[in-house]
Amino acid sequence: IISLFLIFSKQSERIILKKIKEKKKSKTYDLSSFKPEEKKVFNIVKEEKTIFQADLIEKSGFGKVKVSRILDKLEGNNFVERKRRGMTNVVVLKE
Repeated sequence: IISLFLIFSKQSERIILKKIKEKKKSKTYDLSSFKPEEKKVFNIVKEEKTIFQADLIEKSGFGKVKVSRILDKLEGNNFVERKRRGMTNVVVLKE
């Protein structure tokens, strides 16, 4: 029963990610008040549209805490949104 639950729960995650990627609108972002590290993280999210926080840590080369704090600031400015998925977060560009 547990294995069936795990199999079916993973498929729904993929469907959610696909639905998030399908939404497309262009929005302008004012990054003038951000530090270079914050711009780098935002540009990675902007390119991918939807990315796991663990993958974002890998691509940016920053530590977990630094990325988390940068995402807090970006989320406070309504540029990105974090959604809990299992043991990690999915970072979604707000459009």
